[in-house]
Amino acid sequence: MTKKIAFVATSYIKNYDGISVYTENLLLEFLKKIQNQDIIVDIYTGSSVLELLVGRISAENLLNKNINVKAVNDKKFLVKILDLNFQLIKNGRYDLILMSNFMPTLLLPSKTLKVIHDFSVNNFSELYSKGYLIYHNMLLRYAKYFDYAIGYISNTTLDDLNKFHSINNSNKKLVYLPNGIPFKVRNYDRPSDENSFEKYKQKDLSFLVVGRINKHKGFDRILEFCEYFDKDESIKNFNSVTLNIVGKQTDETKQIFKDLELKNIKLVFHGFLNDEQLNPFYMNSHFCIFLSRNEGYGLPLVESMWFKSIPIISNISIFNELMTDKYPKFDEKTDYTSSIVSFVNKIFNDEKYLKEQKEFIETIVSKEQAAYEMAATNLIKFIEEL
Repeated sequence: MTKKIAFVATSYIKNYDGISVYTENLLLEFLKKIQNQDIIVDIYTGSSVLELLVGRISAENLLNKNINVKAVNDKKFLVKILDLNFQLIKNGRYDLILMSNFMPTLLLPSKTLKVIHDFSVNNFSELYSKGYLIYHNMLLRYAKYFDYAIGYISNTTLDDLNKFHSINNSNKKLVYLPNGIPFKVRNYDRPSDENSFEKYKQKDLSFLVVGRINKHKGFDRILEFCEYFDKDESIKNFNSVTLNIVGKQTDETKQIFKDLELKNIKLVFHGFLNDEQLNPFYMNSHFCIFLSRNEGYGLPLVESMWFKSIPIISNISIFNELMTDKYPKFDEKTDYTSSIVSFVNKIFNDEKYLKEQKEFIETIVSKEQAAYEMAATNLIKFIEEL
C-alpha cells in the first residue's frame, strides 16, 4: 500500500544554520533509503530557498515522480505559517507530516511528527524575550497533547523534554532521529594521519571558535582562558598564538573584545563563513574550543573532529553523550583555565597522549558519520508501523 508523507522543510535557509543542516541531511538520507519503496513524498520549503533545495536533491540524483517539492510563501513568518497550514490541509490527508523543526500547526487531519532540537530557551531563559518564551512553551504543550509523535536528536534533548514537559507521563510516541556529521563535511577529504600529527610539532599555535558569541555558548569562559593563558609562562613555548573566531558579533561583544588586553594572543574575527571558507580553518587549527553551557547537539564539534582538530569541550550533558566520560572536559569545577592550558601543553609535549586522543576521536567520528543513516532508518520503521 502506497504511503504519502509530507516532509516540512520550512526551517531550511540560505545561510545554513544547525537546523538547516539537519533538515537537509535527514531529507537526503530519507530519500536515498526509500528509492525502491512505494512512498510518495511532498516536500514543503520556503519559496526563497526552493531552487537551492531542489539543486541539492538533484545533485544526489534523488528526484523522481514520487518526489514533489512545493513552495511555501516565506516573505514573513506569519505568512509562512498560514500558507503552510493551508497547503497541508488543501493537499489532502497524509499518512504522516514530518516537521524537521517545531512549527505552529492547526489541528491537521493527518498524524504529525515534530523534531525538537534543544532546550536552550528553557535552560537560558534570561537570554530570550518573555514573548518568545511563551511561544516556545506553547509549541511544546501543543506537541505534548495534540501531535501524534515527537522526534528528538539526542538523549540530552529527551532528558530535557521530560524535565520541562514531563513527556514520559504523556504516553507520547517518541522517535530517535539523531543529528550527525553532514554530507557537506563528509564530501571533503580528511587530512592524512601524517599531516594531522605533523601539525602538532609546529610552534605556531592556532585555536578556533565557531558559533554565536554569547554567554550560552560560553564565550566568557573562552575569554577567561585567553586571559589566563596570555600570562602563563608556557605560552613562551610557542612562536605565536592565534584565536580565530567565526560567528556573528554584537555591539556588546565588540566592546568586550576591545577592552580585552592580550599581549601574546592574537584575536582574529571572521564573521559568518560558508563551508568552503570554514573548512580550511578546521583543518589548520590545532584546537577547536567549545565551552558551551547548553547544546542540543554540537555540530561544529563533530565537524572539527572530521578535519582532525582536537576539541576543547565543556562538561555538559550532550558532550558527555557524544564523547563519553573518556575524553577530558572542562568547567568551573575543574578550574578550567589552568586545566585547559595543561591539556594544550600535554598534547604538544606528549606524543603518546596525542595519539591516544586522536584514536579516541576517530571512534567518535565513525559513530557520528553513520548517525543520519540511523535517523532515516528509524523514520522509515516508524512510517511502516503507522
